Amino acid sequence: MRKFLLTWYGITDFRASLGFENTGGPIAAALAVEAYSDVVILCYTRVENDYPECIETQKSFAKDLATIHSEQQQNDWRTTSAFVSKFANTDAAHKHFIAWLKSRTQDVANVKLSFKSETLRELNDTEGIYACATRALDLVAQEAGEKLVTLYLSPGTPVMAFVWAFAALGHPALKKRLIASPVIGKRPETISLPAEWLERHGANQNATRDAGNGFDVTYHLFGEQRMPALLGIRQFESSRHIFVNSKEYPAGCMREFIEGGGFDELPVDPWDASAVREQIIRRAEKLPANARIGINLTGGTKLMFAGALAAARAIGAAPFYFDSRNRRVIFVDNFHSAPIRPIDSVETFLQLNGDGLRLSQNGAMNELTLDRLLLTETLWKQRDKIAHHYKDLCKINDDHERLRKNNADPTPFKMDCNCLVFELDKNRVATVVGAGLDLRFENWPGFARYLSGGWLEEYAYSQFKPYEDAGVIKDLRINVELSLDLENRGRFPRWDRTHNELDIAFTDGHSLYIVECKAGKVMQEQVMKLQNLVRFYGGVEGRGIVACCFTPSAESVRKKIKDAKLTLCCGETFFEQIQALMNGIAERAKSIGGST
Repeated sequence: MRKFLLTWYGITDFRASLGFENTGGPIAAALAVEAYSDVVILCYTRVENDYPECIETQKSFAKDLATIHSEQQQNDWRTTSAFVSKFANTDAAHKHFIAWLKSRTQDVANVKLSFKSETLRELNDTEGIYACATRALDLVAQEAGEKLVTLYLSPGTPVMAFVWAFAALGHPALKKRLIASPVIGKRPETISLPAEWLERHGANQNATRDAGNGFDVTYHLFGEQRMPALLGIRQFESSRHIFVNSKEYPAGCMREFIEGGGFDELPVDPWDASAVREQIIRRAEKLPANARIGINLTGGTKLMFAGALAAARAIGAAPFYFDSRNRRVIFVDNFHSAPIRPIDSVETFLQLNGDGLRLSQNGAMNELTLDRLLLTETLWKQRDKIAHHYKDLCKINDDHERLRKNNADPTPFKMDCNCLVFELDKNRVATVVGAGLDLRFENWPGFARYLSGGWLEEYAYSQFKPYEDAGVIKDLRINVELSLDLENRGRFPRWDRTHNELDIAFTDGHSLYIVECKAGKVMQEQVMKLQNLVRFYGGVEGRGIVACCFTPSAESVRKKIKDAKLTLCCGETFFEQIQALMNGIAERAKSIGGST
């Protein structure tokens, strides 16, 4: 029989590997007293681990450690704590610990050590920790033959230990045990979960198993974030949807996403868990005895979560939670999970978070002729030379925009930008001469807009397009104009002028990506605008990309981009940065899509 040990490694283990402790740490102690055939160690990695600043800092790991030992400071708590804070949960720390532990077990025959680096948003990222633990258990469960799985609760944080215990319930057929070390360096002890917890876990197994067939009624906790409710509507078929909400967050905006299903609201006090529980139970009592009930716990407040979970247990409903980070819907009572159904439409994201919003220009790109692609590529190569003329080009574009709004023809112009000469005549014929080009375009009234920055939007679009064709991203759009219904008149609303314009937008099926393109100087207010657009239309999982010709010169702008967690694509590495972003999306889809 194969014997598996699954554990995180924590700070005590790390300190022991550094020679800062009088013991070998919890993991080494466990391996010293019992033989295991397979040891799977999860390594928490900081989310900023691959930032240039963090990578640069890690280069001094070996030198700083050697200095501490050479100066006999390994027992000085302040010195060692500073070192641990600086390097813990980084690649450098993982490599050191792995090498150290392998050296400790090199004399142990037939033991297989596996290390899995897991990036978390923070130390106690419960959702991320649970997803990591579940993946580890799933991999072990798929191994052939008889096996005993030991989950070691002592290394890592209390939250990691708590989640191991929860994850253990997700594999009732897997032979397993829990161990913990009451004292560091002492032999681990076997522990058990409370009997009541185990009984309660088994009580709702049938409700969860039936979820694949959908529900008769689904309750959704509803609050500021609307995406959780939409995910619930899309994930499971349901004859009726009841939105448990407060007065502050009416749920009427969700009606348009319910196709043929019933819609109800259940107003509650979001800070009274007991009242939430009683109101859900009272409404459920009116349903037939055999009604299949699901409860979406993802939205609302934590107290609404507590009340709804208690109600689910009382009425035999299937409680579920959407882990958007790992793209899984998790059934809370047994922790079985399934992939979240993707959202392939940019318009769905926009309509979800924009009340009374419609696409007045849908962002279809049908003008990229070979000549226009050639011109766009040339402007990218000549961006340094034409940058000095943006002020004049923008002035011409502003004049043309005023004329367009008055239904007047654009004013003819001719501009010599050193390497290129641009001209628009009275018949709207645009010509470009220079840098090896001699191009003519019939009827191009928006030529000035293109020259003053629209060309970069098309260039960026052309870089993203192959990834849409390959299925990495979906619904790629350019120049998406949004109009706002300020006066809803039933079926005939009065649409206001353009509300917002998105240079480029697309989705990977789970997040909305918004791209802000700047051919000229990037200003802080433009970064803030993109940050607000991403937060408003994309929600907590929204992503923003700043695409520009040149690296922002102001430190304040670069810091704002980093603090807002936006992706910067600029300059000579523009293509490589987009490629890295797209590869990351593809790898994330592959790794998460492969879990069960």
